Amino acid sequence: MEKQVRLGIIGLGNMGSGHTDNILAGKCPEIRITAVADIDPARIAAYQEKFGEKLGDVPAFASGAEMEDSGLVDAVIIAPPHYFHPPLAMEAMQKGIHVMCEKPAGVYTKQVKAMNAVAEKCSVVFGMMFNQRTNCAYRKMRELVQSGDYG
Repeated sequence: MEKQVRLGIIGLGNMGSGHTDNILAGKCPEIRITAVADIDPARIAAYQEKFGEKLGDVPAFASGAEMEDSGLVDAVIIAPPHYFHPPLAMEAMQKGIHVMCEKPAGVYTKQVKAMNAVAEKCSVVFGMMFNQRTNCAYRKMRELVQSGDYG
């Protein structure tokens, strides 16, 4: 088996849960959820109630920073409310953790520019999540295009 990316999810609401559903359904076999974080204990409890049996002993942290400092993740998905996207993404990138950020990139242009500047300085992969990025049909199409077999 190829090495799997150890993924942490920051923000356990609708989007964080949706990404968990997709990963557990095998739609992203190269990813394994190894930690989660949310500042709201009620969200952590609801998430653990929904996914605990399927995820096993995945630790939950009260902040993204705590999770990142745990050494349990190679990459994170940033999925809290929009205002938190840039600061959480920058924090992770500055710790050498790869980042996939939910849309929108942020609420304020200045924050998004700062986030992009940090991404350019850090040696990590940084991407923005768009609606169909993890859809298996589009992943297959990307694979076909990148193979070069069709022109």
